[in-house]
Amino acid sequence: YQHHGLNWLAFLDKNQLGGCLADDMGLGKTLQTITFLQHLKETNPKSQTSLIIAPPSVIFNWKNEIEKFCPSLKLLVFTGANRIENKDNFTKYDVIISTYGSLLNDVELLKNFKFHYVILDESQAIKNPNSKRYKAVRLLHSYNKIALTGTPIENNTFDLYAQLNFLNPGLLGNMTHFKNNFSDAIDKEKDVDASQLLSKIITPFMLRRTKEQVATELPEK
Repeated sequence: YQHHGLNWLAFLDKNQLGGCLADDMGLGKTLQTITFLQHLKETNPKSQTSLIIAPPSVIFNWKNEIEKFCPSLKLLVFTGANRIENKDNFTKYDVIISTYGSLLNDVELLKNFKFHYVILDESQAIKNPNSKRYKAVRLLHSYNKIALTGTPIENNTFDLYAQLNFLNPGLLGNMTHFKNNFSDAIDKEKDVDASQLLSKIITPFMLRRTKEQVATELPEK
């Protein structure tokens, strides 16, 4: 299933479409993404720097997994009080990782750089389209985008809107259209047709596997 995830990301890359890898927690979204970044480097050594935005609690895990599985990827952890010292060195790295908090402070700097990929880890962090986080990530420039989340929908169907609009702007129409025709119709009126139509629209751009689905491929505990 991880090979399939990598192939899916490569397919989206070829067609310059954003995608949300929404596998259950613990199924290796980080590793599939790192492998994809390694693939980009090997197939196009001149490809630009990619930016990962993640919660502070998982920065250490990203760093560890890159060092363990793809040590040839040059990584800059762009956090902490002294991070701005590296603002002119982005092109020396394959991957830059920062936090949502740092992004809010650095967006004026980061929005002037053209990244190869912008990758949002725990992308439910931008589910509110009126939030500063969402507005900040929309200002970033990149060839393509990926979102990673084990919980694309935390509370209601509307959670999908901001995440998918970040990935592929305009895919779901404007906010009012989505609320009226999809999220309210599905959550409040239990409209099956609206649910099926939304599923058809988003399926090409979202890959989700549950632990139950891939149980036979998982190693023994």
